[in-house]
Amino acid sequence: MNEISHAQSSLVEEDVPSTDSERAIAEVWTEVLNLDEVGRHDNFFDLGGHSVLATQAVARLCVALGRQLPERALFDWPTVATLASALPDYPVSDQGSRITRR
Repeated sequence: MNEISHAQSSLVEEDVPSTDSERAIAEVWTEVLNLDEVGRHDNFFDLGGHSVLATQAVARLCVALGRQLPERALFDWPTVATLASALPDYPVSDQGSRITRR
């Protein structure tokens, strides 16, 4: 996905994702929800998300953020900002335990 610069964004300054975590979450959501941009206070479900898309988003977020997020993470933390603020509560993914196919 192409990054949207501050100048190209239609978001007001207070709503532009400002941390690396917020930007990563917003990027995943734009892909899963097929949107041009997502603000830090946007609600996943208000943007058209539903349980199947939430499952897809969480799977992508686990990889993008390197955290073990439960499937219900977006139900508990439905905005970019609230999910980003909750990340320290979730364990870091153990990359060594991934199953590899031969």
